[in-house]
Amino acid sequence: MLKQRLTILDTIITLAPLLGLLGTVTGMIGSFGIMSQAGIGQPHAVTGGVAEALIATATGLLIAILTLVPYNYFSNRAEREMEEIEYYASRLELALRGEKEKQ
Repeated sequence: MLKQRLTILDTIITLAPLLGLLGTVTGMIGSFGIMSQAGIGQPHAVTGGVAEALIATATGLLIAILTLVPYNYFSNRAEREMEEIEYYASRLELALRGEKEKQ
C-alpha cells in the first residue's frame, strides 16, 4: 500500500523525457518543412521550429528531474517503513513462539 502511488511518479519520470523527445522531433520536422518551402537562405524561418524543439526537450527533462526528487524521497521512506514493520513482526513472532513453547 505504501508503494501503490509511487508508480504514478515513476511513470511521469519515464514519460516526460519521451514526450519532450516527441516535441523535439515534431519541432524539427516543422523546421525542415519550413526550410524546404522557404529555402536554406532564410535561417530565420527555421528558428521557430528549433526553439519549439528545444523548449519541448527542456520541459520534459525538467518535469522528470523535479519528479525524481519526491519519488526517491517517498520510495526510501516506504522502504524504511516496511523494514520497521518487518522488524516488529519478527519480534512479535519470536515472542509468540516463546509463549507457545512455555505452554
